[in-house]
Amino acid sequence: MILGIDIGGTKCAAVLGTSEGEVLERRAMPTEADAGWRDIVDRLLQMARDVGGGRELTGVGISCGGPLDTTRGVVMSPPNLPGWDAVPIRSEFERAFPGVRVELENDANATALAEWRWGAGRGTRHMAFLTMGTGIGGGLILDGRLYRGANDLAGEVGHQTILPEGPLCGCGKRGCLEALASGPSIGRLARDSVMYGRGRRVLELAGGKVADITARQVIEAAREGDAFGLGILEEAGTYMGIGLANLIQIINPERIVLGTIAVHAGDLILEPIRRTVAERAWARAVERCTIVPAELGDRAQDLAALALMA
Repeated sequence: MILGIDIGGTKCAAVLGTSEGEVLERRAMPTEADAGWRDIVDRLLQMARDVGGGRELTGVGISCGGPLDTTRGVVMSPPNLPGWDAVPIRSEFERAFPGVRVELENDANATALAEWRWGAGRGTRHMAFLTMGTGIGGGLILDGRLYRGANDLAGEVGHQTILPEGPLCGCGKRGCLEALASGPSIGRLARDSVMYGRGRRVLELAGGKVADITARQVIEAAREGDAFGLGILEEAGTYMGIGLANLIQIINPERIVLGTIAVHAGDLILEPIRRTVAERAWARAVERCTIVPAELGDRAQDLAALALMA
């Protein structure tokens, strides 16, 4: 029996599951991030006791957005959790579940483990997983093990520079992959282009309001064959392909698993990604690497927490 804890800026969940990825019980709550970390952790601990209390647990896996210090089990000021400055989350759970091993991991790394064990990365020894949603995070499985780097920062593929003078990224740098190919970036590309009189179908899907255009409307229009929507995905996919070509040259993976937008848009964005990778990375490395959408879908966050102890 494993207790999995998912901590997010919008919601938190506690799941009881097995090392085979079977979820037996689940509870969730709104994070209410402005309440402060003490209130959130107290509610989370109570929910965890409700799910796992009285069970003989193998361990507790905690998945949370970074930055983290996994060695000390400390959450270090994630942007979606204001006030979480050096929160000792592992020790909080160790006190609540004495004698039970507790592991804390970055949510992208944890999801990489879940996709590797039970999803699109099954059967590989060298795999990269990238979120492709609100941001572009990543997790690396190298030689059959999660690779964290010197201080838990390995896999930050979204913050490699693609355009030196490109748009400002949330990290403070310009031209990051995340600023060019994430969900918000696709929405921005569409909004900027609509201003020049194009993209009528995307605008219609957004209720006629330019400010309401997101990646969702772009993908929906592209599925209908709309040239504007397809062009936006082509541009974002090209940037993503450049980033993945760089990654392939560096770590030579067998498989790259892409989440969120790659799942929803499918080949509409995967095709320009794969084409750009083939153009920019060495052929021998490209031939060995498949680029596929993630498989776990809505179960990913729950299974990510369980995968830390599986």
